[in-house]
Amino acid sequence: MAKDRFSNLDLNLLRTFQILAQEGNMRRAASRLHVTQPAVSHALQRLRHHFDDPLFTKTRQGLALTEFGQQLNERLRPAMDDLVVAVNQVEGFDPAELTGKLRIALAPHIAQFFATRLFKLFQQQAPNASVDLISWSRSTQSELLNGETLLGVNYPIQGVSKELIQLPLAMDRGGLLARRDHPFDGDIITPEQMTRYELVSLLNPDRNDHLSDAERVMAAYGQEVKVRFRTDSALGALDIVRHSDLMLPFSTYFLPSALQELRVIQVDVEEHHLEYPLIAYYRQGQARSAATLWLCQMMAEQLRQQMTRVRQ
Repeated sequence: MAKDRFSNLDLNLLRTFQILAQEGNMRRAASRLHVTQPAVSHALQRLRHHFDDPLFTKTRQGLALTEFGQQLNERLRPAMDDLVVAVNQVEGFDPAELTGKLRIALAPHIAQFFATRLFKLFQQQAPNASVDLISWSRSTQSELLNGETLLGVNYPIQGVSKELIQLPLAMDRGGLLARRDHPFDGDIITPEQMTRYELVSLLNPDRNDHLSDAERVMAAYGQEVKVRFRTDSALGALDIVRHSDLMLPFSTYFLPSALQELRVIQVDVEEHHLEYPLIAYYRQGQARSAATLWLCQMMAEQLRQQMTRVRQ
């Protein structure tokens, strides 16, 4: 019989594990948890003993998850997300009672591909509210902090303020898109093979202003890939791919029709290089806001539905 690791587990330790996995740094994790670094270190020792695994290893960049730690983090994430919502949920909330303006900032390609779907949902569930759906910009963090923007959804960003709550919503999984008659005719491409081709890259402020995710991944394998063109327009990037030999690192959250028109190429790298969490960002003062939690739930459900459609 498998060992029951849950019955005698302090659930507070799982929160510490989750924050450590997000931050990769003892000091930053302690700051977010409002405890001392020795307290975080002690919690990590208890977790290691409980799971009989180091969970993290030290690297030049900070703490990196072990293979078991990665598996645990992936399995815990949706359960912890549901727990956060369950604990914070305000009873009796009805989105139909929302009035005024709701300003939401989304990662650029999410904003482009989800606008119509979200418009229909707001019409159905919050018909009395007006919605500003905008692309994430370099001013979004300050607008979240001053209350001008209610909610932001993006990948892990650089220099995120400690005053912003980060709630993981869903996982994205990437690959490459190329035109159907592209010179590379395989289904799987290695990092070394990728160096022979050029990329078009999607710009995402606060995320990849200077270096794309593809460049980071290739660097991890000792390879260098050339990004010929950068744009914040997913539709523009797709059109470039249709009419050139450039490849495009794609997101699960592109429209299914966009994926069908082009050829999907899998990248032969470790799985964790291809997976990125999509995170909701909002002010600490909104931690118990029913409207904010409803928006997070709605976005998480739409993202998960899209993932299901693509996998089918």
